[in-house]
Amino acid sequence: MVRTLISLPDKDLRKLDILAHKAKKSRAQVVREAVAVYLEKNEPQSWKEIVAKCAGMWKHKKIDGLAYERQLREEWEDRV
Repeated sequence: MVRTLISLPDKDLRKLDILAHKAKKSRAQVVREAVAVYLEKNEPQSWKEIVAKCAGMWKHKKIDGLAYERQLREEWEDRV
């Protein structure tokens, strides 16, 4: 385990100490648990997960993908 130094507002530190005391845990343990919950909620997805979510997202649309791509590229050419 690695040690780290963080700065907290005084009011947050007081609340943290109250929570730790009630839970009969150290301040560090409460912070570790909070960080673990935060990371679980906000963990970046792998590219495989992102691609899997996006794959087929246009399949219900009646569109020619190549024609759409060409249309977009024509718009880009106007800006160059």
